[in-house]
Amino acid sequence: MPSAILGSMNDAETIPQIPEGPVRTGAHWTIYLPTLVVAITWAAVYFWSEWRDPPLLAIGSIALAIESVVVPLLLIHALARERVLRAGIDGGVLQAVWGFPVRRRLKLGVADVVLAQVRRSYAQRYFGGGALALIERNGKRHLIADLERPEELAAAINETNRRKDAA
Repeated sequence: MPSAILGSMNDAETIPQIPEGPVRTGAHWTIYLPTLVVAITWAAVYFWSEWRDPPLLAIGSIALAIESVVVPLLLIHALARERVLRAGIDGGVLQAVWGFPVRRRLKLGVADVVLAQVRRSYAQRYFGGGALALIERNGKRHLIADLERPEELAAAINETNRRKDAA
């Protein structure tokens, strides 16, 4: 009966494999999606304003200004975030660096993490990637967004803690 409820999902799809050895991940390409959406939207606005009869010059000028100033700034910001973002577990220690322009660093023993979860937006569910949500034993929370393989980190943290608690 449970298989009828779950449909065609199997254990391999729902439970990630526990990686052996050090686990490292960086930024997923979806970090550039907001820039792409802004660029496409304002390009469409520009062409729409030009194809009107008479052309809507003010709206076209605003669209060009956004395409020439805002879109490159968003692209530079996404590129800088991508170059900074990395997370990994090695020797029972989670090390993560993320954030631009303010860089955040986290060095945390895996045993100090109560729960590690993967959070995904709609776009990340469709295209891949996600965020790693961590809760420390002292209640402090961390969210490391736009990771390429957050499920591997979460699985490694939770499995390490499960084995430690079982011993």
